[in-house]
Amino acid sequence: MKAILIIADGLGGRPTDQGGETCLEAARTPHLDELAARGALGLVDPIAPGVRPGSDTAHLSLLGYDPHVIYTGRGVFECLGIGMDVKRGDICFRANFATVTPNEGKFIVKDRRAGRISSGQEELAKTLNSISLEKSLAVEFEFRPSTQHRGALLLRGDGLSRYVTENDPHKIDAEALDFKPMDGHDDEGTCRTAAALNELVTRSYEILHDHPVNRERERAGEKPANYILARGASDLPHLDPIAAVYGVSGAVIAGGALYRGIALACGMEVRDAPGATGGLDTDLRSKAKTALAALETFDYVFIHVKGTDNAGHDQDAAGKTAFIERIDAELIAPLMKGVDWKETHLAITGDHTTPIDYGDHTAEPVPILYVGPNVRSDSTSVFGEREAGRGGLGRWSGKVLPILLNYNNRAPKFGS
Repeated sequence: MKAILIIADGLGGRPTDQGGETCLEAARTPHLDELAARGALGLVDPIAPGVRPGSDTAHLSLLGYDPHVIYTGRGVFECLGIGMDVKRGDICFRANFATVTPNEGKFIVKDRRAGRISSGQEELAKTLNSISLEKSLAVEFEFRPSTQHRGALLLRGDGLSRYVTENDPHKIDAEALDFKPMDGHDDEGTCRTAAALNELVTRSYEILHDHPVNRERERAGEKPANYILARGASDLPHLDPIAAVYGVSGAVIAGGALYRGIALACGMEVRDAPGATGGLDTDLRSKAKTALAALETFDYVFIHVKGTDNAGHDQDAAGKTAFIERIDAELIAPLMKGVDWKETHLAITGDHTTPIDYGDHTAEPVPILYVGPNVRSDSTSVFGEREAGRGGLGRWSGKVLPILLNYNNRAPKFGS
C-alpha cells in the first residue's frame, strides 16, 4: 500500500483571522471537504499541548521522533537540505547575508536580510569561502547560499562544539553580537568554536564590503550583503531511519532547505519538483505530478508546502486563504484523480498554527485528516479547525507519519 503525507506549514489559525473564522474555515476547499466526508478528522498538537513549536522540532515530532531527545539545533538540517556533506563532529548553522556598518570595532546591523538580495550570492559565497582563518588554526568552514539572503555555514575541526551563542541581534540598528560559549560550556573546544566564528564574521566584512557585487548594489541604491549572521548551532543528530523502523522507502518533495534536510536526516530521498520555490509562487501542480511519479517507486511521499506559513507571518489573511484554496485545487485535486484509493492512504495537517493577528507560531493544535480504505470514517464533512475538534480521531501529540503507516499495516508491534 502507498501513503501520502502533506504538511501545509502554518496551516492552523484563529477565529480572528477572517471575521470569526480561521483562514482554513474561510477558504473554499471542496476537494478537502470531500476527503473529510470520506475519512476522519482530529486535532494534533505538533509537539505537546501548550508548546509553541518551531518548524524543525514540529516536523521531527510529526514524523515520529521525540525532539526532546534527538534535537540538536536547526543548522544541521539547513546544511543537509542544500546538499552540504555533513560529517560527525561538524558544527552547522543557518546563516544570512546581512547589511552592517562598522562602528568602533563593532558592527551595527542595518538590515538582517541584506535587502532580501536576489542575485550575486554565488559570487559573494565564492569570495567568502576563500578566507583562511589565521587565528583559528585547524578550523575549516564552508558557506553555501540557498535562496535570497539565506544560506548555511559549516565548521569542521577537531573538538568543536555546538554550545555557542549566535551573533544575530534579531533587530536593526543594534550591534551584531559576539559568539560566546553558552553558560556551563567554557571548555577549550567551545571557546575555540566561538573564537573561529568571531574571526570568520569579522573577516566576512573585510572581504565583502568592497566586493564588486556590493559596489554594484550600492550604485543601484540597494543594500550591500557585507556580513554574515549565524544562528541555530547544531551537530548531526542520531536518528533511527524511518526505513529501518517501518521497513518502508520514502521520498520528500519540498522547496525549503530545512524540510528537505529533516527528511534526509530521517532517511528519505529528495525528489525535485520543477517550479517548487518554497513560497507563495510555488508550482503545486508540479508537486502533485512529482508525488504521483514518486509513488511508483517509493512506499510513501512527504509533500511540504510553505506558502500558508509565509502568508501567516506576513499577517496576510487574504493571501493565506487564497493559498489554501490553491492547495485544494492544484495539489489535492490532481492527487485525488491520480492515486489508487483502494491502495492509498493520505494525511494532511500543519506543523503549527500561525494566526494572522500574531504573525508567528502559536501553541494551538492543528487539524488533521486521514483518508483511505482502512480509515474508519466519522461524521465530519468539512476540513477546518472546529470541525476537526468534533472529529472521530480525537486529539493527540505528534506521530502523524507513524499513524499513517499503521493504516498501511507497516507499524512494528510493541511487545509480543
